[in-house]
Amino acid sequence: MKRCFKNFMLVMVVFMVALAQANAAEPDLEQMIRQGMEEIHVQKGAPDLLVVTNAPYLRQNNTFGIEKVLLLEQMTGCTTGGQNMLFFQRPQTNPLSITLFHKTTGDAAIITWSNEKKIKETMNLSPSTVSEKSFWDNKDRFCGPDLFTISTIAGSWALGAPYDYFKCAELHNHICPGITSGYLIARMIQRDYSLKKGEKYTIISCPVWCKEDAFMAMLDTTPGKGGMIVKKLTKAQKETITIDNPAAILLITDKKNNIGRAIVFSFDFNKVKALVPKESTKPAMAFAMLKYLDQPEKFTTVSGTFAVTGDLYEKMVTAGSNPYELIGLTR
Repeated sequence: MKRCFKNFMLVMVVFMVALAQANAAEPDLEQMIRQGMEEIHVQKGAPDLLVVTNAPYLRQNNTFGIEKVLLLEQMTGCTTGGQNMLFFQRPQTNPLSITLFHKTTGDAAIITWSNEKKIKETMNLSPSTVSEKSFWDNKDRFCGPDLFTISTIAGSWALGAPYDYFKCAELHNHICPGITSGYLIARMIQRDYSLKKGEKYTIISCPVWCKEDAFMAMLDTTPGKGGMIVKKLTKAQKETITIDNPAAILLITDKKNNIGRAIVFSFDFNKVKALVPKESTKPAMAFAMLKYLDQPEKFTTVSGTFAVTGDLYEKMVTAGSNPYELIGLTR
């Protein structure tokens, strides 16, 4: 009995030593957050502090990244309700990314935390800085592809973008002119084409670009619930469309028989490019568009309205059909 107890104690001692060594070898995330706040000269609860993280989307070794959100709230004072903790989607196996951003100075501490490396980088992410081409010349930053995500979200927050805009960015995982175009079209739909009792939206997003993610976030038109049909067109098909800058077709129909109307939207990216000097970066264009988020008509137009029967509805949403051809908008 004594021998068994001694063996058990020996195993426990070895286990505790190994655990202590593992913990000692792993950097302290809490300490890195504290150091990051000190480096960008911001205190807990400061109104100009923003946290940007992918934590809610991660799962590694049966541990969910959402557990880190409570730590961030406790240490920074930032919360989702305060609209100063923002998220972005990434695959579950990605490294944890945490950015602490100081709106007044533009300084940021970016923590990238994985099993291989734990790195904290500091840099300036003010909208004016990340709008410059020279900012993107440095390819050696450890945060890698997350930098575009972090910088566009932080810059848009600094410029006062509304919260629903960041919900689009969360799903899309960054901000760009494409996701902004979807936000603007969705705003026009909300303003000018609200649903009546018994009606539903079905969006045929065609041709395809980033805008689809904004439709899902703003209008709850998800493919899984049948609210959005995404159809890619070939170059030859696009060239046959008789309207300029086609973006999407909104079907507003009754839920029972799919009878109603179709509204065809166009979006003019040439007007977006006109907001900034030639050869400007995508962040610069996206930031320039923020001034017009409540003016979708500046870039978005209705190029046609058509009656929809139940039969036409089925043909338009079915795979293999060209919806523009079905409503007579091709040559």
